[in-house]
Amino acid sequence: MNTNEIIKAIDAHHWDYEKEWIPSYIETLEEDGLRAIKNPRLNNVFSNKVVELSATDPDCRMNKWRKVKAFFGENSFSLWLERSQSSLLSPLLKADGYEMTDRYDGLACMLNNLPASLPQNREIRLSDVEDEEEIQSLVEVSSTIWGYQEDQYGKLFDQRKSYITSPYRKGGYILARKDSKPAGYSNYRYSSDGRTMFMNGGGVLPELRHQGIYSEMVNFRLAHARSKGAILATCQARQGHSSPVLKKLGFKQYAEYDYWVYNR
Repeated sequence: MNTNEIIKAIDAHHWDYEKEWIPSYIETLEEDGLRAIKNPRLNNVFSNKVVELSATDPDCRMNKWRKVKAFFGENSFSLWLERSQSSLLSPLLKADGYEMTDRYDGLACMLNNLPASLPQNREIRLSDVEDEEEIQSLVEVSSTIWGYQEDQYGKLFDQRKSYITSPYRKGGYILARKDSKPAGYSNYRYSSDGRTMFMNGGGVLPELRHQGIYSEMVNFRLAHARSKGAILATCQARQGHSSPVLKKLGFKQYAEYDYWVYNR
């Protein structure tokens, strides 16, 4: 794969989902240079996001920004913008009270470049999330990591269960345990053509970080991807957090993204 193909694969993790699984209530806004996703049943910035907003003409940028705000209405949303897009939009976003809170690296790993055997830590147990008890643990640990409100637990449980039990799913969730207690989670999804694994979420409880749990979850997914015949693994990784870890594990940087949210 060449560099442009790899960057497209990194970007695609926002929208290359199994069409049969996408709920009917999910709304999208798609036109040239503009792509946004809205989940009206989950009012949080992770489920509602703009993943492309590009225009070189100032009037065109303003018009697209107005379309975005009208599309989301009262729903909170975030923007994941490639650095050049972000720089051009920065004045508009700041004027409306948005703040760039994080920066992410667009990373990819060619799976044929990995060693035949990846290291394992026997103190950490990893398993695919399958039953309702594991789904509940997944919801609780991910909510603690990302600060989801308790009143959203039920919706998150139903959403995760719907995906995990779907016959059309091309991904899954991994639960990490240490001393038999949930310690972290991660998820993955394969592209429509099966060539790419999107490593599009994960984290470790604050009190259990820096103990190798995140690295174990990465290696577990890479081994899984290779066993399924994928050739590439991608991730949009937070600078100063997961990005340095992934780079040590063989990922290379191909792009950079700014993460914007409304500053309340």
